[in-house]
Amino acid sequence: MLDMERLLADAEQGVLPALKFLGDIYLNGYEENDIRPDLSKAVECYEKAAQGGMEDALLDLGFLYCSGKYMEPDYKKGIEYYRQAADMGNTTALGNLGMSYIKGCGVEKDEKKGFKYFMKAAEGGHPMAMHQVADMYRAGIGVAPDEEKYQYWEERAKEQEERDKAQENAEKSPMQTAFEKNLKFISKDTLDVELVQYVFGDTKDLRQYTMGVCSFPSGRILTADPLCYLQSPKDVLIKAKRIAPGAYPVQLAIMDCDMAGIRIVGARLKISDKEAVSYELANCEKEDHKTTFAGFPVECGMACFCDEQAARSYWRFLDGWYREHQGGNIYDDYFAALFAQSYQENPEVQREGGDLLMWSNPLDGSVIPMFASGMGDGYYTDYWGVDAAGALCELVIIFMNPRLFQDS
Repeated sequence: MLDMERLLADAEQGVLPALKFLGDIYLNGYEENDIRPDLSKAVECYEKAAQGGMEDALLDLGFLYCSGKYMEPDYKKGIEYYRQAADMGNTTALGNLGMSYIKGCGVEKDEKKGFKYFMKAAEGGHPMAMHQVADMYRAGIGVAPDEEKYQYWEERAKEQEERDKAQENAEKSPMQTAFEKNLKFISKDTLDVELVQYVFGDTKDLRQYTMGVCSFPSGRILTADPLCYLQSPKDVLIKAKRIAPGAYPVQLAIMDCDMAGIRIVGARLKISDKEAVSYELANCEKEDHKTTFAGFPVECGMACFCDEQAARSYWRFLDGWYREHQGGNIYDDYFAALFAQSYQENPEVQREGGDLLMWSNPLDGSVIPMFASGMGDGYYTDYWGVDAAGALCELVIIFMNPRLFQDS
């Protein structure tokens, strides 16, 4: 959760980035802190930041008033904010003014003036403005047609885009680069056997930790964010394939490195002692029993393996808890203390505050193993491990490719 008290204090002191960030929060809302969108508060924050000379805030105000996305357009106000940013040399504002004159939005249509604004933005290094200048030379909008100048500005635009991309990559921190590569990794629909063996194997880079043995009496399994989507029966789907009812160990692979700190790299429900020789998507089924997608979304930074019976009992528990705690927050008011206790009991395998919990339902003792999802929110794919005989031997979720986060 955001430290809103600190953010509000910084904004009150006139810290421009804090005002801008607070404006963004009020504009779009922030569910984790129970903040609903409030356009008037967003505008107030942006205006204070703009008065301090913050170009991004001027652009935001220009967009708010001109786009019509959040309110009825007030082009006069929007154009004025764009002019202020343009006077500061902001190339995006120059381009927006150029488009305003070309289309006649908030100003009298004047293609020549629009071309001049786009040319200033292009000369300032804005690649999209360069493309626009090139197109205007080609079509003869606001300027005499000139094929040679069209080719010139198109080439400059491509060169600028390459320079901008190279600079962006050079400025990225190792953590940011690894995070972006990991997003591509978790989006794949295949899983390499060698990687799983490395993640859950005997390696000095990772620590193996068994949360405990968990009962799966129905053999019908769900994977979900237990603090978000698992709370609603409509938001989760059961795996199409079943396992034999029984009790199985829940294993975690944990990384502790300078770049990312302590992170749960992967989770595995070990169904048999056989080794997997291949992995397949753990597809879910609809009510008509047709298989659909594999994987699950995460919005509270947590994941779990869950038997269908345990899920149904969880829903009954939640229904009773919310009836007794009107307006309560299940994490803040209930789970946070349990996760904190888990940390106190096993601080070496999780971050302060708690990353894992073998939650026992007070109603019937059914257990749901909950664990942090690697780098946090996102969409994670899960896979069935298949042994040499073609039988299911494990259910695996890999949150992170640990090799991406190892120090070079």
